[in-house]
Amino acid sequence: MFEKREIYRAIAELAYIVAKAHDGLKLEEKKAFFEIINQELEFEAWSAESRFSILDRKNPTLEHGYNAALYEIKKYKSHLSDELKDKTLKVVRKVADAYKGTSEVQAFIISRLESDLKRL
Repeated sequence: MFEKREIYRAIAELAYIVAKAHDGLKLEEKKAFFEIINQELEFEAWSAESRFSILDRKNPTLEHGYNAALYEIKKYKSHLSDELKDKTLKVVRKVADAYKGTSEVQAFIISRLESDLKRL
């Protein structure tokens, strides 16, 4: 179960990066993130929320955050089901679209994530 929790934290990190990619991180995006996480991750939302809060204080670059999240996903890929892959993409797409629609940078990150998840 620990492994899945780490995957949920990685999902939060990816969602954070996607939200941040749209002109920084606005209060509206933070609110949308928490709503989406609670809706999509249900009982595991708390681990994603705590990860988001930590990242909000650390403020990683887009590249660093993306690579850190993907590292965790790869590390626990034996626990990464197709359902979790789909959930990951669903969460990041919803977060990207939640504030003024999906920007070009967000679309690029999502496209890269789709490709990376297909290879796992």
